[in-house]
Amino acid sequence: MWASAEHAPSPDEGAAHIGGAEIRESTLEGIRLSSARADSLRLTDVVVSGCDLSGMVADGASLTRVRFIGCRLTGIVLSDARLTDVSFEDCHADMINLRMARLQRVRLSATRCRQADLLEARVADLSTDGADLRGATLERAVFTAADLRGADLEDVRGASALRGAIISPEQVLGVGLSLIGEAGIRVE
Repeated sequence: MWASAEHAPSPDEGAAHIGGAEIRESTLEGIRLSSARADSLRLTDVVVSGCDLSGMVADGASLTRVRFIGCRLTGIVLSDARLTDVSFEDCHADMINLRMARLQRVRLSATRCRQADLLEARVADLSTDGADLRGATLERAVFTAADLRGADLEDVRGASALRGAIISPEQVLGVGLSLIGEAGIRVE
């Protein structure tokens, strides 16, 4: 299935409510669902390209083999969601809410995720390439096999959650300062 902006509800009609939507083997292109509510959303084998999903609330969503390309995802809520084999490529996802989400084999490429909220998230096999995670909340998250080389990790909160992650020498200062702050160490 292929859907474009003409298939989406008009923004003049207010925020869309999409209950129980399941989309498989499809391409969604240029759709605007800003501030929509998508209860029980399930996407499998889907490419989401050039869409505006900013402020969408999709608590408990299930995303499997999904590619987000050039999307606006600012403030999207995916708390308690399951993301498996998902990539975000050249997206704006500042303030993305992934609280208590389960992420497995997720890739962030040239994606801006400033102030991302990963409180209590379970993250396995995360890779980053040019991702901006400045100011992200990582408290009580668990990372397994995370390769964060190439990500901007300045001012992250809960940096101790990154135990076992791989970072590059260029990232040591930013992560180190976050760890020092978290430990309550004062530098005078």
